[in-house]
Amino acid sequence: MNELDTLRRMRASLAESESEPVRLAGVRSQVTARFGERGPRVRLPRMGVRIVAVGALAVTIAAGVTVAQNLGGVEDNGHRRTVLPGLPADPVANAAQALDRAAAAADSRPFTPPRPDQWIYTEIRLRTTVKESGGVTGGPYRTIVMRAWKRADGKKSARIENGQVKIFNEFGRTIPPEDYPSLAALPTDPDALLRWVYAQNGEKPGSEGGYQLAFQTLRVILRENLLPPRTEAAIFRAMKKLPGVTLVDNSADAAGRPAIALGRIAEGWLHEEVMLDPKSYAYLGERTISIKGHTFKGVGDNPKALAGYVKKGVLQNLMVRTAAGIVDEPGQRTS
Repeated sequence: MNELDTLRRMRASLAESESEPVRLAGVRSQVTARFGERGPRVRLPRMGVRIVAVGALAVTIAAGVTVAQNLGGVEDNGHRRTVLPGLPADPVANAAQALDRAAAAADSRPFTPPRPDQWIYTEIRLRTTVKESGGVTGGPYRTIVMRAWKRADGKKSARIENGQVKIFNEFGRTIPPEDYPSLAALPTDPDALLRWVYAQNGEKPGSEGGYQLAFQTLRVILRENLLPPRTEAAIFRAMKKLPGVTLVDNSADAAGRPAIALGRIAEGWLHEEVMLDPKSYAYLGERTISIKGHTFKGVGDNPKALAGYVKKGVLQNLMVRTAAGIVDEPGQRTS
């Protein structure tokens, strides 16, 4: 089962409320995905481990804030920082150059680790179809806002439920990990990090499926977490080592913000992309575009409603992470 199937199944139960984040649980692309709320972690039967859905079609499962944590985020007046000392001002020529600059920017970013009792707050805005089910075959689109909190010690999570903050004591073990201690302990050597990713996914380097899953996994870690600078830099350097990562657009649009888009082809017809700020090289979000026509089969209880045909050039999803920051209490947003 691919990620389009996962998203189509998820849309059938996706709430439209901006205040209720949702969580998609996936068992990689070849295993039936399981969907659940971002409360108690969805666990896989008899496995005890939830594998976080990867890829641009899993962007519906994230979190967010009002101030960007990345170097080159936003100033007090709400405008994005545009000056990053030490980095060339000229546009990047290829994906390798963009990822080198992103790694250098991450390395130079000031960072104070969260205390164990503090919370990591994130906000993500997803632009996707208005359809409650079915693949994204074109507009009209709608924007969904997802917010969530994770305590830095990895023992609690929180979300808004019925207008109130609800705290969950079970955080759960996930692949890739979501708790800050595990993320801070990830290898900072890009080769070692890739070996860890392949091992976590049960893959070996050398296969297209392994490369794509590695690219998706690294994107999930970037998207959903507040990372130590060395860890973030290692992710960009690991992406550089994956075959097939190319520069797509030097002037992409990330929901009204200029962006660099780079990515890989997935399943032969999707282009899954990471978007970076063109001046600060901070992570902005992701998008997925069909690069050729594709017919997908229906899944679930109503396969006819979930089947469809996607034309070349159709935007599947545009996800922008407003920011990620540290707060003292769940329900609190950074300012």
